[in-house]
Amino acid sequence: MSILLIDIGNSRLKWAMASSNGDLDSDFIDQGSSMNDSPTQLTEFDPLSKNQSIEKIICSSVIGETQTLALKKHLKTIMPQASWFQMNGLSAIEHLGSQYDQPEQLGADRRAMALGAHQMFPNKNLLVISAGTATTIDLITPSHHMGGWIIPGMALMTNALNLNTAQLPKVSTDKEGSSLKIATNTHDGIYQGILASHIGAITMAQEYAKNEKIKLDLMIVTGGNAKTLVALLKECSSSVPVHHEEQMVLKGLLAWNKMGLTS
Repeated sequence: MSILLIDIGNSRLKWAMASSNGDLDSDFIDQGSSMNDSPTQLTEFDPLSKNQSIEKIICSSVIGETQTLALKKHLKTIMPQASWFQMNGLSAIEHLGSQYDQPEQLGADRRAMALGAHQMFPNKNLLVISAGTATTIDLITPSHHMGGWIIPGMALMTNALNLNTAQLPKVSTDKEGSSLKIATNTHDGIYQGILASHIGAITMAQEYAKNEKIKLDLMIVTGGNAKTLVALLKECSSSVPVHHEEQMVLKGLLAWNKMGLTS
């Protein structure tokens, strides 16, 4: 039997097919993505309706309830045999505790990543960094999601500077292999400043963990700008190993299923 995993982020919808007993380290059977405003977003799932082995649809969504419900209804129509499960901040709370004041307010994507990281790297102290529309930094111990930070993502930062100043240009942040350095022109000044702000926030998170007597074992980086951050973190000679995980939210949804909590 198969599972359809869906990650509805702020900018993109990502999905993957996995075996119901698939390992978190295994490749997905099939996967795809689309922009959230794509007119074909619903119908792109129609070819999957021929796969009668899909028994569960497991979803993480950070967009409006109306849009999520529209997708749920469409999938229920074309895959009536599949049960729908939706991640929230309280999912698997008895398996991985939360230090959030109101755990139900934690984003579904951050909860999924915490569960996935916790199961992929058990008994480890982890920093989970998601570099997407927003950049999130979360501290995970073997027993709890300790909390985290949310800052504007790289594209949001450059857009804010461009829209709210008279002369600063909109700078592309879709680069790989960049080094952190002092800039000598405005374009590079913006780009390098954005990189520095992200590395600075991650460094401060490491310091916070150290001050709390939490020895970090690993940093897990995911999201659209993950490759850039991974390269920079390695360049900065961080004492904490860095792991790039392409689809951390989807892996987290699969982890939730493996815990037996969606059956």
